[in-house]
Order: sequence, then structure tokens, then C-alpha cells
Amino acid sequence: MALSSHSIERCLELLGGIVRARPDLTAEFEASTSTFFPATHPGAAGDFRETLLAGRRHLEWFLLEHHSPSLRGSVAEKLAEEFAAAVDSATAQDEDAVAARTELAVAFDALLRSHTGIFEVELTEAEEGVWGRDLGGFGTYALLVEGLGARLRAGDLLVGRLYPGAEAVHVPSPTVAVVRGEEVRIALTQDLERIRQTGGVNVLRISQLELEAMFFAEQGAPVGGSRAKSADPEAEARELLAAAGLTGTFVERAIRTLAASPRDPDQLVHGVEDPLAAIMDELAFETEVDLDGARGALIRAWDLLSNRRGDHQPVDAADASQGEDARGAAQTEAVEAFARGRERGEDAADLLRKLQEDLGIGEEAEETDADRPAPDFPGVVGAMIDEMRWELASTREGHDPASLDVLEHLARFARPIGVFEELRGRDLFQFATFWLQETRALGSDTEADALVTALGEFCEWSLEAHEVDLGSEFLDALEGLRESLPRVRRLNEALPRPDDEEGEAYEFLALDDVQPSSFETSGDRVRAGQGGEEFTVMAPEPLRGALRVGDIVRARIALTGELEVVTCYPPEARALLEG
Repeated sequence: MALSSHSIERCLELLGGIVRARPDLTAEFEASTSTFFPATHPGAAGDFRETLLAGRRHLEWFLLEHHSPSLRGSVAEKLAEEFAAAVDSATAQDEDAVAARTELAVAFDALLRSHTGIFEVELTEAEEGVWGRDLGGFGTYALLVEGLGARLRAGDLLVGRLYPGAEAVHVPSPTVAVVRGEEVRIALTQDLERIRQTGGVNVLRISQLELEAMFFAEQGAPVGGSRAKSADPEAEARELLAAAGLTGTFVERAIRTLAASPRDPDQLVHGVEDPLAAIMDELAFETEVDLDGARGALIRAWDLLSNRRGDHQPVDAADASQGEDARGAAQTEAVEAFARGRERGEDAADLLRKLQEDLGIGEEAEETDADRPAPDFPGVVGAMIDEMRWELASTREGHDPASLDVLEHLARFARPIGVFEELRGRDLFQFATFWLQETRALGSDTEADALVTALGEFCEWSLEAHEVDLGSEFLDALEGLRESLPRVRRLNEALPRPDDEEGEAYEFLALDDVQPSSFETSGDRVRAGQGGEEFTVMAPEPLRGALRVGDIVRARIALTGELEVVTCYPPEARALLEG
């Protein structure tokens, strides 16, 4: 059945209705507004059409890219069963209910397989067919543009999300934007090519969150070096971090870390060898918050804290401060002039060129680019997984791209890594043996088994396609993980979700088959850490019979001798303890 923008829209409306019917998701959706719209809410100028489109983009992002802490995964994927029930209810009165349900099922599948990007319009000679060339990747997609077709020109840019339909035809989202201007297109193409060359990556995935900031940001939002103003920066920073899912002592540690080192407003990429790096690492390994949302909240909180003027400012810096204020005022005026020009509908390329001149961005800056270290791009591992998916789909007969979907867990784990060559086999050990268990990311034994297979393929492809050797450290562990990963997943499923970071690592050396209620039991033997002291304990009843010698747990030993287990890890985790 052919995919249409109408069926996509109806699918989004049903999913939005499910979100609004659940108080937990409604609260999460409303809280995510500050992540998706970092400036004033769209439509503040009174254009209701822009408000509706912005709201739909927000819904698309929330359903497809946002990691839900309450659902522990992608919202759309986790709501699949509720969506099917909603479809049955919504189509019950349709004359052809079967066809209506099939149409929505096709739209839902397209929703899950959709992707965002910047696509250059190419027309056939007869101008009857429209193609979109992905500027971030190397794919070219046949487009069913419906209402857009009559006003598209070759070279236009479509910014937004594409939904894959039948016979390799893609349907642009109803929220897609058309950007026209030869100089804008050339500038974007050159920027993306420079990123590929300096970053050592071929495929660049541009998220909906990034597109929102690049093309749809509300007028008056902070640009470049402008910083947020606040009467109480610490309080507002705490609110931002709390809204992003950070809690308790973690927020306080983050506030202290960021406040100690003011942010350089001219640095656009953060997360390597700066205060943000350590915070993001801890978030990735110790929490389940949405890393993209948390990263944005941390940078905005950093801006607020950096803007604070305190007693630590040297007295002899007064003249320099006045100079900075003057430059800041000039930059603000340049940005405001750019915004006024956009409101009047002036040519975007001319406005961008004028803004560059006013901000002093020109040939001198380009000359120094070669002397700067190559930038990093957090999320590069996810982009490599996408590249692998497309490459295998086009070169390996019978390959099912969906078999690699489970690697999204790896993409989330490795989000802070900005250079693909920095990924190591040890990182895969950390991911498979510790992170998956701490986050309770795996939902079934089938998913665990599929992940082991996909990790093996990823190691082999990384070496063949990019000469990144992950397998010499990690491949030998996969055979053991095929058995231990599903089993340990079930062990953790039997435990309450951890609410603290306490506990010590213990390795099981021997297990007593006798039930602990018997007076004949000799207990279970564990060793603390690597080569530490040995203890005789009693493993908790829910885990008995499923634990194996070599398993590692994070636990506390009670006064009664019972082992209070927080999280279980597979025997393969020993490689990290030994390192």
C-alpha cells in the first residue's frame, strides 16, 4: 500500500493522543519543550502556522529521537502495542476498516524507519520526478512531494524528516522546510565536506534537534557569543538540569564543576578535555537520562553560570571587561540586524555574508583553520552504525537492515565519543558487560541474542571499512556473551531497580546448591574485586539456580551474611576488573 502524508499525519495524531492520555508521558513531553526549544517558544511572534509546525516537529522528535526515562527507550517503539489498540478503536467505524488499519500500519513502520537530514532537490529532465540528495550522507531518494512539487526548484534544500514508502519512494514530513539560495547551499555543502575531511567520517547524521537549532530557532535566541542573562543563574541552572532528568547530588556536582570554569562562548563544540566531558561520561555510564537533552541543558546552565560576575574577577580587568562589553554589544546588534532582515524577507545569503562581516568572520579565520585540532562530533558511533546498515543493505544479498536496530543501544552508550578511531574493544566490554546491566536496556532474551550477533558484525565491518580494530580485544568474548547476556538479563529482571550507587564488586568462586534455609548449607564463596578478600555468603533466593561460578555482582554483605545484590554482570566483565 502506498504511503501518503495524510496517513503519516493521522499516525502522528494517534501517537500524540496516546502520549496525552498518559500522565507520565504528558509530563515528560511538556518537560522536553525546554530541550527542543532552547529559546522562547515558537510562535511568540503570533504566527499560528509556525506554531503548529513547530509543535509537530517537537512531537516527531519526542516520538522518534527522544530517549524516554519512563519507557526506557524510544517512545514510538515502546508504544507499538498501544498504537495498535488505538488504530483498532479509531478505524472501527470506517467502511473499509481493514484497509484503514493496513494504511496506518504502513505509516507506523515508515515512522520507525524515517530519518532527518538536509536534502538537495534534483529534478528529472521532464521535471516530473523529484529526487533528494542527502548532503550529510551519500543517498539519493525518490520523493513523493505532493503539495510541494509545483514550487520546488533544482538546488532547493529540503530540511527535515523523510518517511520511506513502497518501491523506495520517500514522503517528506508535513513539517519539512524549503530553503532556497545558491550561496546557502554551497556554504552548507562545503561545511559538511570539511567536517568529513577533518573528522574522518563519511556519513553525517543530523538529528532533528540539530536541525531545529540550525534552521528553525526563534528570533532573539542566543547566537554565537551571546549569553543568557538571569537574576539568579544558579537557581535557573538547577531548574534546567532538573528538567533534563538530572537529580540530587549529581546536579550539585555539575553546578560546582561548570561554575569553576567559565565557558568560552566562541567554542561551539564541547565535550573533549573540558568540564563537560567528565559530566557527560558519568551521565552515559551511571544514568539513563536522554544524553542529547542533558547535553543541551548543561551547556545552557554553563552559559548562565559563566555570565555570573563575582568576587573572583581581578580588579585590573576592568578595562578589558569594558572592551568585552563593547564587543558584546556590537555582536548583539549584528545578530539583531540579521534577525530584522529575516523578518523583512531579505535574501538569506546576503544576510549571512553581512553577519559574517559584522562578527569579523572572514578570510583570516579560514587561514587559521588548518592550525586548529580536528573537531570531534559526539554521536559519530551512531553515524557509523547507520553507514554500516546502508552499506550491508546494498552489498549483501538478503541482509535485513532491521537486524542492526539493536545497535542503537551501542550508539546511545557511545554518544560522548567524538572520533570513531577512539572507540576501543575495551569500550565494547564496558558496554556489553556493565552498561547494559546498569541501565536494564535489554528487554528480552531475543534482543540480547540479536545484539551479540550485531556486535560481531560491527567489529568485522569496522576493521574492513575503517581499519578500526575492535575485534582483537572483544570478539573472543562474544561466544560466552551469547549464553551469559540473556541469563544475566533475567537475573537483573528479578532484582529491584537500583536507586543508589553503593555496593562492591564480588566474583562468585563457588555456589552451594543447598537451599539457604537448610542448616546443612555451607554457603556461597565470593571474592571482593580482583584478587581481594574471600567471603562465605548466602546469595538471595530469587537468584539461586541461575547464578554461575564466575558471575560478578555489585552488592553489599548484610550482617546476617546474606548478599544484598544490586546488579549482576556476566563473567566476561572480569576482563575489565583485571585491567
